[in-house]
Amino acid sequence: MTLRPPRDDEFDTMLALMNAHQLAAFGEADATADDLRTWLTSPSVVVERDIRVLERDGRLVGYVDADSSRTDPPVWWADVKVAPDVDAEAVIVELVAWLEERAEAGRLRVWTGNEDARVVAVFEQLGFAPARHSYRMEIDLDGEGSPPVWPEGISERTLQEGEERRVYEAAMEVWQDTSDPLDETFEEWSHWLTKPPTFDPSLWFLALDGDELAGFSLCRQDSVDESAGYVGTLGVRRPWRRQGLGEALLLRSFQAFRERGYTRGTLGVDASSPTGATRLYERAGMAVYRDTLFLERPVRR
Repeated sequence: MTLRPPRDDEFDTMLALMNAHQLAAFGEADATADDLRTWLTSPSVVVERDIRVLERDGRLVGYVDADSSRTDPPVWWADVKVAPDVDAEAVIVELVAWLEERAEAGRLRVWTGNEDARVVAVFEQLGFAPARHSYRMEIDLDGEGSPPVWPEGISERTLQEGEERRVYEAAMEVWQDTSDPLDETFEEWSHWLTKPPTFDPSLWFLALDGDELAGFSLCRQDSVDESAGYVGTLGVRRPWRRQGLGEALLLRSFQAFRERGYTRGTLGVDASSPTGATRLYERAGMAVYRDTLFLERPVRR
């Protein structure tokens, strides 16, 4: 087996490998060309430095990347993908060995489907322990749905040109109260949220208290299901919490999805969200349809 950086002509092959892993792990082949292209062109990624593929007999059977947080010590987020029809242990051992060399210090974080026993078992053999879960949730948008009820003094509108940095600053503030506070630069954040073809400023909803940005719901079309809307980022700043603003933003998002003919709404959420996001989404009628397990261990160097 040969571990090496991917070649420029292997984009489609990498995407096929990722979807094979996703189908085995989650029952859904949901890696998209747009998402992979966005990742490979991210300002924080240097392909030669941060990505490896494992080739055996001319075929790609494994993939790993490394993306470090700016915390001290750093957390190294590592997306590990394995072809379903190969020896998972042999592949993952090679990928994790490279990851350890790349990381140097801090903690390694990997993930796969909670029911993906084949891959989870290998991670656990290598010393990784379950750390937390992330849910994908959905709601069927049949019927009219409940209209949003805005707290007193709050107005709502969509994003205006030039407001992206203002929203970024609010998002960074809100995410300090999560299990994994965001530490992206504005360039990284905007690359992921405003550069993909699914970016639609008319689906970015801002809640304002006078001139103050109190909360936001940044939505788009779901990357995989064209009949679904996706709530990418929903947040309420501390002074405006526990007033029903988060629920109003969520219901406003669902309202817009219905207006566009979407039949389903989706989002992702930390299962142990300190701000109670999962409970909010359940009250609004959403249910879990996918469970991602995150596992961690210290770098061993």
